[in-house]
Amino acid sequence: MNTKDIECHLKDAEGYAGKNQFNVDGSNFSLIASSELSLKYEQLRQKLIQQRPQKKVPWIPKNWSNTMLKMGNQDQKNIPTPQSFCLTNLDTLCRDRYLVVDLSPEDLAHFPLDTLGGAYFQYMRHGNFYEFDKNPMTPDSDLKWIIRLLRQTHDFYHLVAEIYHYGWDGGFIIYNDPRYYTRDLLVLSEEVCLYAFTLGQVRLKEAIPIIAEWANRCISHCYEWLKDAYQLLLHTQKFEMVARFNFPTFISDCEKLTYASFKLGCLDTEICVDEYLQELYEVLEPLPSNATLEEQECRDMVLESFERGLRSNPLVCFQWDRYLGNTLQEVREFLNIPRRKLFKDGSHYLDADLY
Repeated sequence: MNTKDIECHLKDAEGYAGKNQFNVDGSNFSLIASSELSLKYEQLRQKLIQQRPQKKVPWIPKNWSNTMLKMGNQDQKNIPTPQSFCLTNLDTLCRDRYLVVDLSPEDLAHFPLDTLGGAYFQYMRHGNFYEFDKNPMTPDSDLKWIIRLLRQTHDFYHLVAEIYHYGWDGGFIIYNDPRYYTRDLLVLSEEVCLYAFTLGQVRLKEAIPIIAEWANRCISHCYEWLKDAYQLLLHTQKFEMVARFNFPTFISDCEKLTYASFKLGCLDTEICVDEYLQELYEVLEPLPSNATLEEQECRDMVLESFERGLRSNPLVCFQWDRYLGNTLQEVREFLNIPRRKLFKDGSHYLDADLY
């Protein structure tokens, strides 16, 4: 594989990966009070109307935690029957510009808790999330399509990889209280674990040095973001002033490498996992002798997540909306996702994990 080809694709994705289309400053997060969220979404809807005056405005994200629907009391005929599993050719998905159908709380509230749809509803509702499809855009290129698909399915990845976290309302940082610090640190570190899983799915060895750096510096990055970068952003509202902390790049790293892998035809290919792991441990620096238990635990979680991503089937080829009526455990087994072994205190579980 030609390294120049990879660099070319990474450069192509540079201007879009990791950026929120609706934040003109290029930031990934919005500092906004929960009381102002409804206004935020109305502003988003108006922007979509201006961009596409001749088309119906797509479904706008809701606060799933405010959905007061009783699960299990609606007509069972609305629950799709379990389907036989298959992966779809990635070129076919790209040609058809496949995206997951619009999902709302009302669509999934009546699903049994052990199904993929029911587990998704529980996760989104209990986590106070505002997705699905929080950043809709027209996928008028391969790049925009693959990145939008990744963002649409991000929380499905959380589900099947058992990397749950609660605390940030829909991705909006609204807290400035020391009481939330430990929880926010867990949220950040587990989000890094989810992206480490995603980098395993990339199936490019260019991801190995990135994972090695994350494994050694994850906690320090999180400390910097919560104690320094976030405080600076809170007081200045200027994203460019915190760019030097470099923490938010884990999102763009994953999106750029996923796009490069897709263009190179590697995203859905088989690899020798042991070969990847051997190269990883050859470049992985040992933790210093004075490393804390928390640093060791976080490092191990990042490494475990990357390996689990390597060993799993390509999730990008899985059409999630077809299998909402299948059980979460069946989906995990089909996707060949090893069960998670390493957890930190404060990690959450879903009812579907008990079946």
